Amino acid sequence: MKPSYLLSLAPCACALEHLVTYQSPLSQNSGSCLWRLPPPQLACGLDELDITPSSRAAEGGKENGNQTGGSRQIPSSSKTSSALPSPPKWEGPKECLQQFCIYYNHGFANGRGIVAITTAPNLDRLRAVEHALNKTKSSPPSSLEQSFTLAEVKGKGLGLLATRPLTRSSPIMAKTPALLIHRSFLEGLPPSSEQQSLLDKAASYLPPTLQKEFWSQMGHFGGHKILDIMATNSFQMNLDPKGQDQSAHHYGNYPEVSRFNHDCRPNVAFYIDKTTLRHTTTVVRPVKEGEELTISYLDVTRPRMERQSRAKMAWGFECSCQQCALPFPLVKKSDERLEEIAMMEKKLSDIYDKEVTPKLLERLVEMYEEDRLQTKLASPYTLIALNYNMLGEDKMATKYARLAYEALIIEHGETDAGDLEAMLGLEKDPRGHFTWRARLKMRK
Repeated sequence: MKPSYLLSLAPCACALEHLVTYQSPLSQNSGSCLWRLPPPQLACGLDELDITPSSRAAEGGKENGNQTGGSRQIPSSSKTSSALPSPPKWEGPKECLQQFCIYYNHGFANGRGIVAITTAPNLDRLRAVEHALNKTKSSPPSSLEQSFTLAEVKGKGLGLLATRPLTRSSPIMAKTPALLIHRSFLEGLPPSSEQQSLLDKAASYLPPTLQKEFWSQMGHFGGHKILDIMATNSFQMNLDPKGQDQSAHHYGNYPEVSRFNHDCRPNVAFYIDKTTLRHTTTVVRPVKEGEELTISYLDVTRPRMERQSRAKMAWGFECSCQQCALPFPLVKKSDERLEEIAMMEKKLSDIYDKEVTPKLLERLVEMYEEDRLQTKLASPYTLIALNYNMLGEDKMATKYARLAYEALIIEHGETDAGDLEAMLGLEKDPRGHFTWRARLKMRK
């Protein structure tokens, strides 16, 4: 669940009152997050991103966030499910451990393939995911992958380098998971040879090309290879699009995504579509040919000490990216700027605050640029568009409504950005929006 920007509210008198309680991602922990799989028990830890990757680069020896039993039974498919009929592509249940069985589909995502260790009811959900994928359009993989290449990066091992200049909104890749494992299979069952055997068998069902990509990933923690890969390079997801069914929690592995190295000020943003499970990465600022493409494993809005602590706890490294390697006076200035941003956004969220002015809005934009927070612009642009409209500045409200819409697409996608329609409405008719001149009216 992303933070709400209150733009989907119908125009009504009480809608403005909700603005008082709005909190931006910089002034609170965001609601959706990744539950990490730290070794050795694969117990959960909480991160602060909407969907934060435990993704790590695919080679070892890297400092900057890069890689250095129960009874078996075959459950029948759920008879009570209302899922859409599935074409005869899914194979399984194969080998099982308790209620968790191997299912695979080599035709999934136009022949990319997928293997899942899951339960029968969740297989029905995967069929719905496949149906959603078949209804969507995406750029051909070849057209996306011409923009980057896998190469050695000094001091990091392998990484992704741009093969041509890229601009904001340039797509990088859009991938579905290769291996999907039910969370309770990893965390609810005691470690056993049967569990490891089922994991090994599941990987053997991957199509040859995808299997090669999967095994090329490096783990960070040691031990069983697949458990290590999943602990190092997995994303949490819920096959229930509403995110309410706890029995639908899974970990997904995207081998190609593990090639992205970490940076606390990355030039690429990502999201996972809740309907299709497609992991999409997009450039957020101009990139030169030969420049490394990076994502962040951490919440970039947190101060340096918190980021360092999180990296050490979750991945065992101290980040040495350009932002973290700044001299202490610059680090202090950045941390103070982040704190100031949070305070400013709190002001913008309070309809009764009389200190909100166009100058304050301009300063907020400047601070995001100064701290290179281009992967987190959807929230501030939305707030700024709203507040320009509440100050009666319709042209600026229109400008930032458009920028907010574009940032929402980059950071959340079309199906997971609830404020898209409202931003389009604000851009089209700012004076007809329920926020028009709201602050000015409150000051009378």
